[in-house]
Amino acid sequence: MRQNGSPPPYNTSSSEVEPLIGLRKPSRRQFICICAVLITLSIVTITIVIFLNHPSNDPLDPGVRDRIRKEWDVEVRQHQQEVLKRDEIYKRWRLEDNERIHLREQWQTEIENHGRDMEERRKHEEEERLRLNMFWTNLDSHACTTYATREYTARLANVPTYYDRRVEACMATSVKIHGVEYTPKWCEDHGPGKVIGHWEVDQHEPDCASYWTRYKDFGCMSPGSGQRRVEHYLENIPLGGDWKEYCATTPVRFRGMHFTGAQFCFQKDHATWGHWIFDDERCK
Repeated sequence: MRQNGSPPPYNTSSSEVEPLIGLRKPSRRQFICICAVLITLSIVTITIVIFLNHPSNDPLDPGVRDRIRKEWDVEVRQHQQEVLKRDEIYKRWRLEDNERIHLREQWQTEIENHGRDMEERRKHEEEERLRLNMFWTNLDSHACTTYATREYTARLANVPTYYDRRVEACMATSVKIHGVEYTPKWCEDHGPGKVIGHWEVDQHEPDCASYWTRYKDFGCMSPGSGQRRVEHYLENIPLGGDWKEYCATTPVRFRGMHFTGAQFCFQKDHATWGHWIFDDERCK
């Protein structure tokens, strides 16, 4: 039995390290508050870092004004450089334009000078040719070459042996054939005294004029073709003449149409025929 006023008995089984109040788990509300605090601290930290790493854009800030002034200076220098480049390009263009204008004027002057030189040369050659009294001799007619056309040749006479522009004199000297003056179509220079001129005369040559006869209408090529076939017989081909050449160059007119020659040519029993195919509404 414990006496009144004496201390309680000592319990040897208890420990001094045991807390006087037992541990308790945090409540849900406390957990949410802790998370909110941590998130707020994180946002504040990030904001501070961004602010420190990025300069302010406040124009009242002296540092901001200085930075803006430096950026303007850079832009002004870049603009001045671009202006200088454009000025250089413009000057180069003007220089090139002036050079082109100068070249064009120079070319025009050279063309005019060349024309004057050629005219003076032609006059000089004409005067010299007239002074030397060159003329054509031994004018000969040859075979017909094509429809109503005959070849002629002649020799240029009274050409000095020292004269070295014989072909030019040949091309400039005319001859009268059937009462008409003709200059040569081409010339051959075989040496002094052997300059030959060639003409192709297509007027007043009836012996060279072939013509079409025996008109034959073979009707439509086929039902609905819209084309008709016609044939003619070719008369008066000169002896030794090329029948294909005359067939292709002898003109003809029929059904209100004009043709300079046959579209197709063929021979049958030594006779030459021309063949035409043309559009015809009555064959549709």
